[in-house]
Amino acid sequence: MKAAIFQILATLIFAFPHMPLHSQVSMPEANWDRAMAVDTIRTSSTQAMLRPLYQLARAGDNRELLDSLSSIEQDPELADPVRDYVIFSFALGLSDMDANSVSPPVMDFLFNYEPRTLITHADHPQMVVPLFNSRAAAAGVRNRWSRQQASELAENLFGKDPASWISAYLDADRVGRRGFIDAMEFASSKQLNAVGWLALTRLDTTPELTLVAAQAGLESDDFELLRQSILQGDGPHLATVLAAASDKLSAEQSIELLDYTLESGSDKKAALAIAHLAPAHLDEPAVREMMFNTLADRNLGAAAALVLSASKNPEVRTRLTEVASKENGLASERAALAIGSDREAVQ
Repeated sequence: MKAAIFQILATLIFAFPHMPLHSQVSMPEANWDRAMAVDTIRTSSTQAMLRPLYQLARAGDNRELLDSLSSIEQDPELADPVRDYVIFSFALGLSDMDANSVSPPVMDFLFNYEPRTLITHADHPQMVVPLFNSRAAAAGVRNRWSRQQASELAENLFGKDPASWISAYLDADRVGRRGFIDAMEFASSKQLNAVGWLALTRLDTTPELTLVAAQAGLESDDFELLRQSILQGDGPHLATVLAAASDKLSAEQSIELLDYTLESGSDKKAALAIAHLAPAHLDEPAVREMMFNTLADRNLGAAAALVLSASKNPEVRTRLTEVASKENGLASERAALAIGSDREAVQ
């Protein structure tokens, strides 16, 4: 198990280097070499310390758990890297347990624990960061549990008035809303259509419901709902919607949605559709024609050129060369740009 945890640490160890830590202020210089700290941990019986902590957590004995964590924090016999590793690993492991498996005081302890093992940042030598950021791990657990609870709430609300579901979604924070979207995967088509079409009627005044309406269309295979949500919706979630559509829709539906979006009159939506829908279907003649026809568009031509530049199809390369050499204007410039971008990528 220790080896698996070390693999996880490889990706998390510098994930949150800029989170505020009092130790960074009071100890601006590194006090451990990373390799030496890791070797110190490997030669210690960390699993023997972690096992009883998890047992107490599963038993719901929060008072004894908090006492045990405090004892580890205050144990003068423990090397700092071992102490930090145990606290961090315990916090990380809580993400696999049910929401609120431990009490708020325990989570507060983990969030407020100040790591003592400080090392030089791998990419920024002038910076000092904790080797094991328990605050980041605890924050991740809180977010995971909040998302899980929101998903469970959303599942329960699917059986009630769709307006209640939408109201609860709008009342939720960013993490909670992700939980609501997660729950849509397990709802019936009837439930999704009820929520999705109601959300669609509110997009003019509440554009943040764009993701709800579109996701309902995707999950229920209601192509018209999806299409209308993109036409009427707005906001940062449009890119998320089109990326999900690219993965879920058939080639025929993707091409139809791309064509529909290009004709929608919104350059922003059309550019997003080109970026997310066109690359996967560039082998389709209809998509290639859309991209070549778009090269001369003042606002969208560069996006089409970027997609065409990634194609290895000889016909596409030949046609780009012809457009670049025989035509004048924006189409010629964009074709030359596409050919140039491909050459730079190869070099």
